[in-house]
Amino acid sequence: MATVQWSDTLSVNIPEIDLQHRQLINLMAELEKALETGADKEIIGRVIRELNTYVREHFSEEERWMTRYEFPGLKGHAAQHEKFVETLLHFELDYLADRKELSAELLAFLMSWFTEHILGFDQHYAHFFLEKGYV
Repeated sequence: MATVQWSDTLSVNIPEIDLQHRQLINLMAELEKALETGADKEIIGRVIRELNTYVREHFSEEERWMTRYEFPGLKGHAAQHEKFVETLLHFELDYLADRKELSAELLAFLMSWFTEHILGFDQHYAHFFLEKGYV
């Protein structure tokens, strides 16, 4: 399975947010590599924890921007973030408790959600900020 690759179509034209999105792509690539090479459970668990931690920091940053500039879609966007965090946490807990092997299912979820969220939801606040001259 091919990891999401950064391209200008994913850019929200906010350098700080784009940098964070690139870091998320790097973490997904690291997870993909660990799974493909059969890395031990400790390494895969570490990568999932890093992804969980970083995604929460990133979502908080996005929501701070939306709050600061009174983005009208904040509530719905934050709900999307919350749903993602919950799903990712379930993957992590199931894996660490040996209830589920991580597989292409997790990577497919991450890549699909990531591209759909950036190309859909994130572009809404990006356009709003640009139209208002905030960026």
